[in-house]
Order: sequence, then structure tokens, then C-alpha cells
Amino acid sequence: MMFGANAGVRDEVGFLIVHQRYSDHLFPGTSVLHTRLRYALLIPWLYQSLRAKRPVPKDFAQAFVDLEHALTGRLQFKEGAGEPDGVIGGDVFPRAISQPPAYVYWTALAKWGLISTRPDGRPWSRSDMARLLAAGTKKSLLDDDDKPLETVAWPITGMIEAPPEWNGTGKLTLELSDPEREFLARKLRAVRSPTDPREPSLLSRLVGRPLSDVSHCWNDEILGVAGNETVRLKRAGQAAALSAIGRAIYAALVETLKEERDKRPQERAHREDLAKIIAEWGAPAAALDFAQFLDDVGHLPAPVEAALRETHAWVRSKAKDPLPLLGVYEKAEYSRKGDRARLANNQFGVDRRMEWQADKHGYAEPLHYRWGNVKRLLRDLEGVA
Repeated sequence: MMFGANAGVRDEVGFLIVHQRYSDHLFPGTSVLHTRLRYALLIPWLYQSLRAKRPVPKDFAQAFVDLEHALTGRLQFKEGAGEPDGVIGGDVFPRAISQPPAYVYWTALAKWGLISTRPDGRPWSRSDMARLLAAGTKKSLLDDDDKPLETVAWPITGMIEAPPEWNGTGKLTLELSDPEREFLARKLRAVRSPTDPREPSLLSRLVGRPLSDVSHCWNDEILGVAGNETVRLKRAGQAAALSAIGRAIYAALVETLKEERDKRPQERAHREDLAKIIAEWGAPAAALDFAQFLDDVGHLPAPVEAALRETHAWVRSKAKDPLPLLGVYEKAEYSRKGDRARLANNQFGVDRRMEWQADKHGYAEPLHYRWGNVKRLLRDLEGVA
């Protein structure tokens, strides 16, 4: 989705690339699909259970899927029991889901030290784990490098014990016990900065703190505890502001083209919204040091970088009319969406603009860097020593 390949992508110009780069640095292992923190224990416990039971000759990958599906049923809130908040797949159970908990949390398990890395330093994949489990009964199974998997140490070690009710069939919740809170707090406090392993990540610095009233991750409350990440975090906030303006510019351009080029009268909703977004976010966007920003996020596709650079210059010039940015936005959108691009000066563009409805296109907001998900995860550790 970051690179526009999906037909339903809403990131027309490429700002979500910036979102992902900063998010991965500030909050390693997190995802916009995360719900509750206890999944970081439940998934390793599932693997431990499967390893202990070894359901031979059943395929281990399918056996895990079955256990994970049963877990969803045990967590689903029903008739006053179970978990009412954050059960992945709980709304559709017993139907299977395309993104089950292990898929959603897999990167987090590795980044947070709940699953160790392979001997070559690479992370274990879920298919690796299935082969590793099967290696105990089929000695010929090899890993991706044709090395015997049975010689590799089991990658889940040092886990806190599952509670007694784990081995039953009754309802479970996503609430953490005090020992579980302390265990996960230690794990998350050990998560290091991706660019300097000697320094703690911002995620680790926030463990135990009350965050529910903090609206953005670059607010003063977070900057005050960010330590060596303070300057980068300020830039992340400024880049979020610039992206809000860029998103508003895109919608205003589509609205303008539909009215002026396609002769389809339009309300001025997004053009008026652009003025509001500039009034709210123009100052922090203009303050962004663009060279340092590029150092933060690394290589960007050339059309995306050009759109961001030109938008930054446009904001700093205090311009009001976004039409001078049409060319650079058109190129950025076409590089990502091809013939699905709405700004294109061809029949494809006309057709896509005919489908576009201003009232269905969301109003621009700054990038959030997964802040809502991070707060929800860390809520379960609030107050932990």
C-alpha cells in the first residue's frame, strides 16, 4: 500500500511513505493493525502449546491456524464473557480472517525480543516456525538456506508462564495480569533506537506513562521525555503538518479540475478546507528543515520527494493558489497510480474525476504515526513500575 499498487489506496501522492519511515523509527514493531498488548504473549504461548503437543502427522502450519482460530473464539465477547475490546476477528468469528493475530503482531514479536533472531541474524518467518516445529518429527526438513532446522535452538525462550486457564477451553480476556504487565514492560523498555542501539527508542521511554490525553506524539508532553529523539520528533511533527497541507492541496486540485477542466460545477469544500489547514498547520510545516527531514526518512521516490519539496517551498512563500503545484502533484500521483490517477490530463483522468465525490473524500489531517495504536497498546502498561 505504501507504493500505490493497490486499487483502493488512498495515499495518492506518497505521504504515507513518510508516515511509515518515522513510525518505524519512533515506535519499532508497531502496526496500524495492532489492538491490545496481550497478543504479544498469546501468540508465543500458541507456539509453545503446539510444540508441546506436536499434533503428528498434521501439518504444523494448519495446526497453528486452528489454534489461533480457537483463540479468537475464546476471546470473542459473547453472552457477557470474553473480551469486549480489541479482539482481532471477533466481529466475524467463526469465519476466518485474512490478517490473523500472528500476521498482525509478527514484526512486533521480533522487534520486542519475544522471538529471537535466526543464527544468521535474520528474523524468523511464520513459515520458518512451522518447519522448525515439524523438524522434530521429519529430520529431512531444511530451512531456506538448506540447513537442518533441528540443529537450530527454539527461538521462543524466557517467556512468562501462561496462566492456568490457558490450557482449558473457557473464555479469555486481553487484560494483563500484574506479572504479565511487568514482563512486557521490561521487554518494551529494552527496545532500542533503530539508528543507535545504544539509545532507547521513543516507544521504550513511554512505557508506564499516562498518554490518553496526548493528542499527537510530538506534543510537548512527549517532547519532554523524548531525550535524544527530541529533534527528530519535532521534525516528524513538522513533516506531519506538511503532509496535511499536501493532502488538502491534492483534494483542492481535484475539485478545481473537475469544475474548470471538466465543466462539472463543484462546491468549494476542499478549496475552503485548504485555507483552514494552512492556517492551522502552515507555521510548523514552513519550519521544517527539509535537508534534515530527508536524512530522517531516507530515499524517497523522486516524484514523491519533488511533491514534498515543492509543497514546502509553496508553504514558505505563503502562496494561496495551489494550481502552480498541479504538475508536480500530477507526476507524483501518476507514478503511484498510473491510469487510476485523478489529476491526469487525459481521458483516464476525466473518468476518475467523474467518479470522485467531494463529500466522500476525507478532509486532510496530519500524519499520526500510529499514535492511536501506540496509546492503546501502552494503555495496558500505564502505571507499571
